[in-house]
Amino acid sequence: MPSYARPYAGLRVLDLSQGIAGPYCGLLLAQYGADVLKVEPAAGDWGRALGKRVGGHSAIDLSSNRGKRSIALDLKNAEGRALLARLAACCDVVIENFRPGVVDRLGVGYEAVRQANPKVLYVSVSAFGQRGPARDLPGSDTVAQAFSGMMMVNRDGAGVPKSTGFLTADYVTALYAFQALAAALAARPHESEGRHLDISLMQASAAFLAMKIIEERLEGGPAPKLNAPAGSYRTMDGWIAVTLTKESHFGALCTAIGRPALAAEPRFADFALRSRNLAELAPQVQDALLAKTTQEWLAVFHAADVLASPIHGFTSWLDDPQVRAMEVVAEESGSGLPSIPWVRIPGAVHPGPDDPRARWPDVGGDASAILRDVLGMNEAEISRLRDCGALI
Repeated sequence: MPSYARPYAGLRVLDLSQGIAGPYCGLLLAQYGADVLKVEPAAGDWGRALGKRVGGHSAIDLSSNRGKRSIALDLKNAEGRALLARLAACCDVVIENFRPGVVDRLGVGYEAVRQANPKVLYVSVSAFGQRGPARDLPGSDTVAQAFSGMMMVNRDGAGVPKSTGFLTADYVTALYAFQALAAALAARPHESEGRHLDISLMQASAAFLAMKIIEERLEGGPAPKLNAPAGSYRTMDGWIAVTLTKESHFGALCTAIGRPALAAEPRFADFALRSRNLAELAPQVQDALLAKTTQEWLAVFHAADVLASPIHGFTSWLDDPQVRAMEVVAEESGSGLPSIPWVRIPGAVHPGPDDPRARWPDVGGDASAILRDVLGMNEAEISRLRDCGALI
């Protein structure tokens, strides 16, 4: 039965996606109690092979597939494709992130699935969407960051546009896909038909950047820095981030760093002027901050109500007292895996060690159980599918 811990208990999801943008949407469904059936090729989701691999898993796989059940099919095999279609007909949700048209050739495109399963919620995640001149182009997180303008707001010191250093477009797309699907699931009991959700990295990245897109239109071009001299500064022993949201914060910052005269200078009188004269202002702030350690400055800034934070690495973040106090991270392990720092899904009830949501699937490791549970197959039928190569 659905509960706060498992609001999607009883929901069955067929996850045909690989990588991050589709799989992380599926992971969220699994962590909220859905039975997510992950379909993989013999070699597994390609995300399993990127980066260091331990116990058959990579960081991408571990962060995107927890709580699912895996079945490996040969989709070049006619019986493998037929089996996939049978599974799709039994699921409430289908998630796929092939290039547009591929699922149609596999016999599990939206129109084919809805014929057997009229109320299916079908999520297609792609680079550019299901129509338009770019629909068939290959895409990736980097392509989406470039295309959306995300790189233009993340330039290095020489002004060169850069990616964020993290798969931002992929994860943002996964979150928008989950949000759209959650809304559709709320409406589904009251609808007579399902829905095809067309979620693209292009649109999701742009939605994430909506403020910057509107801002550039209002400014008539690239916007100046909004809260100068906010930024990253070196301290005696590391880095600190300082920001401002009100004009009064600049005076508080200047007093805290022992440079009150800066607040009285006409060229730094407001945000617009400070942005225009940032090349002169920032070095003076930086020079002052080199006089103390990060922790010393944090004590000063917090006492003065200046907005600041240490710039953590991931290891130091795990050790931060606030992270520990909030129990944000759980140390988890699985078969053949070392301890994994699992950041708990915000707002979700964290699964216990014996909960199926707490395990990571091996490639095809749940095939027999899936076919018994979903299609009611017996061992002889499952063995025959293995013998003919449809089931790997």
